Amino acid sequence: MAAIGRSAAGSETLRAGGAAGIMISIRVLGAFGTLAYTVILARMLSPQDFGLVWTLWSGAFIAAYLSTLNIGATAIREVVRARASGNDAAAAGFVIVSRRVLLLACLPVVATFLGLIWFRNPDMAESYPIAVLMAAAMIPVMGWNATNAAQAVALDKVLRSQVPGMVLRPLVFCVVLGCAWLIGISVSLEIVVGLYLSIVGLIAMVQFVLLRRFFDFMRNTTPDTKGWQRWITTGLLLAPNRLLTDRLRDVLLLVAAIPLGAVGVAQMAVALSVVTFLSFAVNAVETSFAPKISRSIARALSEGDHAHEDPRTLHFIAISGALKLGLMAAGAAVLWLFMPLVIRLFGSDYAASEAVIWWVFLIPLASAFFGNTALVMQLFDKRRAFFLTSVAALLTLVAVGISVVPMIVALGHDALIVTAAGFAVTMIALQAVRWALCRITTGIDVSAIGALARWYRHMPTHHKDKEVDA
Repeated sequence: MAAIGRSAAGSETLRAGGAAGIMISIRVLGAFGTLAYTVILARMLSPQDFGLVWTLWSGAFIAAYLSTLNIGATAIREVVRARASGNDAAAAGFVIVSRRVLLLACLPVVATFLGLIWFRNPDMAESYPIAVLMAAAMIPVMGWNATNAAQAVALDKVLRSQVPGMVLRPLVFCVVLGCAWLIGISVSLEIVVGLYLSIVGLIAMVQFVLLRRFFDFMRNTTPDTKGWQRWITTGLLLAPNRLLTDRLRDVLLLVAAIPLGAVGVAQMAVALSVVTFLSFAVNAVETSFAPKISRSIARALSEGDHAHEDPRTLHFIAISGALKLGLMAAGAAVLWLFMPLVIRLFGSDYAASEAVIWWVFLIPLASAFFGNTALVMQLFDKRRAFFLTSVAALLTLVAVGISVVPMIVALGHDALIVTAAGFAVTMIALQAVRWALCRITTGIDVSAIGALARWYRHMPTHHKDKEVDA
């Protein structure tokens, strides 16, 4: 039986590793595409307008996640558990509630988004009213895309859920903006935001075509929505963490706007764009292995075993950790060799970005090293601890932008470097605290080094079997 279990785990690892390999390839290509159109935008727009574009996009991205009340973050637990137990009614109920939440929440979120812009940045609202309205129109569509993608991941359709967004956005941007740049056609801030709105709508249509048949199980059952309060509460508790993972770049850019202004946001956006492909690669590995880890932990708990000693759980966590560290090492080498060349592509206005890239690099490195604590703590229902650490990190980031950076800059230090260093230190501390909490409360060490060491220590039975066979 142990041999069968190891064989099954190995087979699932190959499938997860294959999916992760495809996801990594697509995400890295998408990240390079994003880098390419970011270069084009930096060349076609002034630093001021470039910074305003990123500020608008970042605000819209965050508002889109808030409009879902982050209920999609619980899909990996609720839908997986319901489908595994044959309770399609509960899985269908979760999907229905997610869509209703979006419909009810998007209007007040959009109104708040517009109100904050008019209150905090009236000059932008008066100078670019059409762009602001188009950014607001993106919010419900992106919320819909995020909701469907999260549910599809829980149904183990990772590629179909993630690929449209990863491919279409950079592809369309590169083709349209690249042609305009080569021909010599100038673009405005309104055209750029309008193009993004069109791409978001295209992604929604492609996603619908790719995913609709996997939701057919909903037609054969009556949705059970009794758990709606728990789902929404869990989503809200996990919302701060979602902002610090999936939307971290947007959070950092919005906070950077406080001490740096539009031009500083543009320079920070360039640095983050250069490192984005590493964050995408780390997230691709975690997304591909998440359903496997979730099922192995759920199986161990249902069978009365200790999840922190379950060979399958340790196996998946260790392999995903090794992949992430390998990717970060390769990424560091690429940055070391090509970073000066890449920065020069953006133009002389963004030379200052090179000084902060290594600070920004520490953020995905910390995530890769300390592991996917979010998944494990969610599965063990450690929502309160996760919520408190996430809120503390968000408040710290805001404090960095409002108080820490101005105080240190007053002593004569560079504002851009101080801001990037503050971001990096905050995120490293967050990952370390979460790892310690996960280790203490669940017994599972999700750090790359710790998981590999524990997995190796649980392999003596395998070695003894080989010796007996010999």
